[in-house]
Amino acid sequence: MKITLTCNTGLGTGGQGVCLENAALGLHKLGDITVFCSGLTTPKTDFPVYSVGNSPWSKRLLNIPILRRRNDLAVLISDLYFDQQVSNKLKSSPCDLIMGVAGQTDLAFKVAKSQGATAWLYCLNNYLPFMQQQIQQELDFLSDSTVATMNPKMLQRFASECEQADLIIVLSQVAKQTFVQAGFTPQKIKVITPFVDTNRFHPTLKTDQVFRVLYVGTIEPRKGLPYLVQAFLKANIPNSELLIIGGVSTRGLKKFMAETLSENTNIKQEFWNFNQDDPTRVFGKSSVLVLPSVEDGFGLVALEAMACGLPVIVTSNCGAADVVNHGANGFIAPPRDVASMAKQLRFLAENEAIRTTMGEVARIDSQKYHQAAYQQQFSTIFAEKGLITPLFT
Repeated sequence: MKITLTCNTGLGTGGQGVCLENAALGLHKLGDITVFCSGLTTPKTDFPVYSVGNSPWSKRLLNIPILRRRNDLAVLISDLYFDQQVSNKLKSSPCDLIMGVAGQTDLAFKVAKSQGATAWLYCLNNYLPFMQQQIQQELDFLSDSTVATMNPKMLQRFASECEQADLIIVLSQVAKQTFVQAGFTPQKIKVITPFVDTNRFHPTLKTDQVFRVLYVGTIEPRKGLPYLVQAFLKANIPNSELLIIGGVSTRGLKKFMAETLSENTNIKQEFWNFNQDDPTRVFGKSSVLVLPSVEDGFGLVALEAMACGLPVIVTSNCGAADVVNHGANGFIAPPRDVASMAKQLRFLAENEAIRTTMGEVARIDSQKYHQAAYQQQFSTIFAEKGLITPLFT
């Protein structure tokens, strides 16, 4: 079986790139896989990877002052360029199965399906109109003029992809439920939970007594960072620090971060590249990781933090809630619920022994999500669909 996997990002780069790499590792023993990604360099792998380059117009658009806030257009142009490149390749290189990331594969689906291929849509977020709704609410709250929601054309492409897809792959039960609530049959949605490298992400000895709350991720509207800041300040924990790792995506959040950092000496921002830097240097000095997302298909950093022996706090709109056992390895809070998050932070700060035990349980639980288990999820779906007999047990 010839399998084509496509995603408009660099293989293994950033959250989307890690999901692409994971999917490739999950599929490569089930068929003859070819990966199409963006970028100019081709990584060394056990399977063919083709980098189709980047849209020359997307970056130029953001350099035009009057269009600088139109991130929706930049993303649309980038995804259209990528999709066109892949669809052109497929005309001369047909496949039996194509699995493409949502919003980036409408044209490629049309070409592949015209040649008789099966199409699987790989959605790394919740149902995109639901995601759109959550982002718009945050932009209104921040009075942010940046267009960080999706372009209407993108949503049209997504609707077409969903219609063409024989199966939709999501990262969590949380994400699946947003599709089901939108009217999709549960049978069309399959969950494949990500995995974590527990050798690279592992516990280390914390060397200070600071109760350090950690956030890792792009500071964008759907990630809900303002609610974590409010919860941290409300908790008012002695000898505490909120460490924020990541850059800012919109004008309103840049203003929010500037004001927050200038007014609170115990809130800090740092920049790390976990593709190159040792992630345990950040996780090892932290007490708890919080993902206050108002929308998140999964949030792999939660699983990485658990592997490093940290309890985690996530929201019920965050897919990582699938791997959080409330009260055992972390807590689940309602989205935008500042009071609940503040109460959970205070509890962890005031109960060090319980916090340590929760971190130990988190580490044990993270070890359930390994590469072989991830591959088995794909194997099970292939068997259910009658595609091939798996080559591994």
